[in-house]
Amino acid sequence: METIDVWRGQTGTDADGNPIQGKPSRVGTFQALVAPVSATDQTEENANPRNIEYTIHIRGSRPTGIRATDLIKVRGRLLPVKGMPQVWDNIHGRHVGDVVTVGERKG
Repeated sequence: METIDVWRGQTGTDADGNPIQGKPSRVGTFQALVAPVSATDQTEENANPRNIEYTIHIRGSRPTGIRATDLIKVRGRLLPVKGMPQVWDNIHGRHVGDVVTVGERKG
């Protein structure tokens, strides 16, 4: 089990009154199982991309409230959530936890 932190941009408004996402702040901490994702990229000439991606399993009897717009600090890196967090139910339909994929591509 590893400790992960959930960061979320605080809601605000710009000078014209339009909603904007402000500076992220920590909104939660969870114990989770963190598994690296193996992915192969199509590389272009002179490119050296590097994927950093993890699947995170968070056990709990209630949903975590993690959103697709959140950032997760895992293994020292603040990574964006990829897609919608998934509900993890057992065979009887009871909530067991959430599954979240985070990652970024560099290069």
